[in-house]
Amino acid sequence: MAYTIQDDGRYHIPIVDLGNRLQNNFGLTIREHSAFGGTSPVHAGNSHHDYDEALDITDWRGGSGNGAEGFNGVGYVERTKNLTNLLQGSGHEILGPGTPGHDTHLHIGNHGGIFKLDQNQYDYLFGGNSGGKNSTFLMNADPSTPSPIADQTVAPASTDYSQMSGAQMNAQYDKLRMAGDVFKAEDEGMKMHKAHFKK
Repeated sequence: MAYTIQDDGRYHIPIVDLGNRLQNNFGLTIREHSAFGGTSPVHAGNSHHDYDEALDITDWRGGSGNGAEGFNGVGYVERTKNLTNLLQGSGHEILGPGTPGHDTHLHIGNHGGIFKLDQNQYDYLFGGNSGGKNSTFLMNADPSTPSPIADQTVAPASTDYSQMSGAQMNAQYDKLRMAGDVFKAEDEGMKMHKAHFKK
């Protein structure tokens, strides 16, 4: 199914369509949603799962170990981290390995069950050029070949946001989110907000 870019510059993908794409094109296991086998009573109160606005995603392709299960030396935990990084900024909750309680899976949730993908995210997941069932979820020229996440540019600790335009700050914030450090992105985003509004 093809989607069109919306007024906010993003592609709005319904949660079931995103789950089906991850399951059918990439071979991932999708759970904890009524369209994917139902929801277990194990989630926090008022969870996105309660409203069919969340999915739990596991990448058991090739085995459930941490090592090299045939994906160019990239084990399932690293692939799950890569997918977590890839989806950063697309929804309210993008929680994967490194977040307490999400060591082995990715949890995605968003209000209304609509995920908003930027052009790079959309091209990777829906463009058909991402390695399919052998994908390691790294956005690079050859998605089936690993490359270090550290290659992604993030703002240095001493960035003076008061010298940046709003567009420059938005671009920098997007880079931070894509790098996968949610807490750093949150901290730097608050600094950007204060600089923009001169607080």
